Amino acid sequence: MLPLRPRTMRAPLSTMLRSLRPVGTTLPNTLRLASTQASSSSTSTTAAAANDTTILSEEEASKKYGNHGRPMTIDRELPNPLKDRTYRRVQFVGFWVLMGVASVLMFNYEKTNSPIVTTTLHFLRRSKIVREVLGDEIDFASIYPWISGELNQVKGVVNITFDVKGSKQQGTISLKADRANRHHDFLIHEWSLTVGDTKLDLLDDDSVDFSV
Repeated sequence: MLPLRPRTMRAPLSTMLRSLRPVGTTLPNTLRLASTQASSSSTSTTAAAANDTTILSEEEASKKYGNHGRPMTIDRELPNPLKDRTYRRVQFVGFWVLMGVASVLMFNYEKTNSPIVTTTLHFLRRSKIVREVLGDEIDFASIYPWISGELNQVKGVVNITFDVKGSKQQGTISLKADRANRHHDFLIHEWSLTVGDTKLDLLDDDSVDFSV
């Protein structure tokens, strides 16, 4: 390993000259004055640099560096926790309301496309009584028909009403039927057409043999 060289300290010019002069001699006035001026100049430069640094950091820092390095503040209102809570409650209630409406529409769609409703429409189009009262082209009264009442083929319960229309006018169909179990046929208790104040019993129509 190479021997470590001792770190040397810089000494003032007067000290260096003093170490070089012979013992018992004094420095010339010119050299002593130059050394003193160099020391004072170094001290003044350091002080001036410190003063410049202080002035720059206080007065010109914003011009030179902008807002970097300075604390930032945001002038805005704090959020209202009660407002967020109310909004969440409204969202929660609205979500379940939409779910309920969607469920009702889905069940009604299943009723509309059930075999019992489809069979009922088929016999309505063939019934002479219905065609005489409503006319031809018998179908649901609206594009989105609504089937009111209970239609449960598993339990064997049918109690529904829905609106139909023809080329002349429209009316309301009522159908009530039940069965003991799934191995038996439905027993029809009512199959009628209501137009205004007139109610027609379609079970008396001999032109069709209605069954569901």
